[in-house]
Amino acid sequence: MSINRAWQAIQEAKKIILLTHQKPDADGISSCTALDHVLRGMGKVVQTIYPSPDESSLRRQPLDVRIASHTIDPDLLIACDTANYERLYFPEGFRQIPLINIDHHISNALKGIANIVNPESASTCEELFHLLMTWCPERVDAYVAECLLFGILYDTQVFHTQNTTVRSLTTAAACIEHGVNMFALSRELLAQQSPRFLPFWGEMLQKVGMDEQKQVLWLTVTQDELKARGLDMSALVGLNNFIAEASPIETTITLYESEQGNTKVSLRSKTRDVNKIAGLFGGGGHVRAAGALIKKPVHEAVKDLLAVID
Repeated sequence: MSINRAWQAIQEAKKIILLTHQKPDADGISSCTALDHVLRGMGKVVQTIYPSPDESSLRRQPLDVRIASHTIDPDLLIACDTANYERLYFPEGFRQIPLINIDHHISNALKGIANIVNPESASTCEELFHLLMTWCPERVDAYVAECLLFGILYDTQVFHTQNTTVRSLTTAAACIEHGVNMFALSRELLAQQSPRFLPFWGEMLQKVGMDEQKQVLWLTVTQDELKARGLDMSALVGLNNFIAEASPIETTITLYESEQGNTKVSLRSKTRDVNKIAGLFGGGGHVRAAGALIKKPVHEAVKDLLAVID
């Protein structure tokens, strides 16, 4: 079984590198932080690599984080919350190193010695909690449970998303039983936006586009709009989720211009399979939440997306 093989590889490894996706979010970071804590407790040398900086500046981080570089020669890689190699820091030399793949994205295309991918999990942190409770329950202390519950709360939007299940709730309850204050974590998550972002959100919401026939609502944000207000991409964290929650419209799309001039797309839906839509543009994710990178300006990307939505 993949689970047993993964645990054997972890026990045998001495130097381990943890990986998560570019622009890492709370699920990927929290998974790596929990694993970092557990692995160091086992006496392992651990390093965590983000392909790009953490824009949300989360409080709980692995102890040794590098950005798009590494300084140890690992004998094991563990990828968390990442569906494809393009979103990982994955130099050519890593292809010869055993990889454990832990994820919950239905579009996952990584190929490791152990692929523990469960699309039924609402988050990678949910899946990792159960793995750790199978592998080494004695090492799941209050800090590990706190990290994992934070990731669960983030990916379920505090149990508001459609992929929240009984298992998600019982996993959260198990974390609370380890001594975690869920109320404090919820407030930390929900109130993390800077007050100066709110007027910007208000301005952006005034230019929302909508196609009632296709049941699609979209919002575009350019670099010029951000820079004119002295903001960066961190001002957009949570914006599409807010729009999706506030509107009864079927599908919401946020498109924002990267510094390279490409368009980053975030899709949310209530019943439509947005993973398939994202897949048409080389992206992916979940049935109700997905993303893609389109190498066109934002206004052209909008037209391309609307053309494939029926």
